[in-house]
Amino acid sequence: MKNKLILVESEMRGPKGHFLDNLIETTKSFENKNKIYWILNQKFNNQGTYIPKNIKIFKSISSNNFKRKENKLFYVFEEIFLFIKNIIQIFLFLFSFLIQGKFLLFIKALKSNFFLLPRYFGSFYKQYKKLNISKNDNIFFQTARRKDIALISFLTKIDKNHPKFHIRVMLPPKIKFKGFFYYLNQMKYEMDNNKIFIYTWSDYNYKHFLKNSDSKKGIYRSNIPWSFYNRKNKKKNLVIGFMGDARKARGFHLLPEIINYLEKRSYKFNYIVQFSNISNDLEDVKKKLINLNRTNKKIKLIEKYCDYKEFRNILKKIDIMPIIHKADEINKITSGTMYSCVSHQIPTVLPKGTNFMKDILKFKSYETAENIDDFANKIIKISKKYDYYLKNVKYNSHILKKILKNDPLQRNIT
Repeated sequence: MKNKLILVESEMRGPKGHFLDNLIETTKSFENKNKIYWILNQKFNNQGTYIPKNIKIFKSISSNNFKRKENKLFYVFEEIFLFIKNIIQIFLFLFSFLIQGKFLLFIKALKSNFFLLPRYFGSFYKQYKKLNISKNDNIFFQTARRKDIALISFLTKIDKNHPKFHIRVMLPPKIKFKGFFYYLNQMKYEMDNNKIFIYTWSDYNYKHFLKNSDSKKGIYRSNIPWSFYNRKNKKKNLVIGFMGDARKARGFHLLPEIINYLEKRSYKFNYIVQFSNISNDLEDVKKKLINLNRTNKKIKLIEKYCDYKEFRNILKKIDIMPIIHKADEINKITSGTMYSCVSHQIPTVLPKGTNFMKDILKFKSYETAENIDDFANKIIKISKKYDYYLKNVKYNSHILKKILKNDPLQRNIT
């Protein structure tokens, strides 16, 4: 009989971003080994995008309806309402845990959380109980935030036979009172005894956890599961690509200049630019791309969110990808685009100073650049020896695939 694997995304309300994509990849990685369940936000709507059929989805988690930055007044009123609701729930759970013989455990858990319930506890715990989870099962918080780690800490205190908790942390948590590490360090025993596992993607975040966590045993440097593509060599009409959110931090505003630079040198490139979530300050850049598209049919614009299948189908069409982020951002926060270029065997141009994935990029499948002209010239350089760079990215893709087979996440989820 297969053990259960419950994948949790507490704040995801729609398909945009990497959250749903990572859920699907993890599902595909473990579907033959475990029985898969998803526990999601109550307001999640997949908007008709691709969802695997071999899973059970529970929309259980209740969170804020209003965001502080967007609706400060409504956010304050909602927080007051949720505080009152929290107090009422405490009295109801006191009675429930008294009946279960867990009254003292519940009081201890409350004390650890300043006599309040974690924000997600009331809505999450009902589904948690219904699933009849055992200590042999696994719960994987795909993108853990402070509210998630508070919930996990609380669950470990009221359920001594709790399942194994797997926690992926994408961004380095801030060091502050009642912050992420406050709750994590309450679970030192569980981490030391292989009941709680922390997974970080970047070296920067891994070192951040080793420095600030009381336990050093439950922290792992881990990759994200990903699908792979075997690319064939092309001799002409190479496709230059950009994919993802339209943000200055990702170099979106530099695309028209790079395209113009390449076109003036009469290189026979085609272009695919896929983007979504454009900010107001980049509307002029969008207009420039639209104007370029009107006069140059080699440029294809895709202005929409692309789901799991669409995204990968576009990756298959791209032959060279300039990744125009700042190196510091890539090193600290990582880059899903850079990662997918390796799995889909796409040579890249990276910002100078990038060290993310240095353990995988053993062969020269990329060039580095410092400015706009440099990015364009490095694209040209790769195109002139495309077979060389393609051969090397295939080697690097094989390294990544081999690493994923022995990844800590693969070993720890049984």
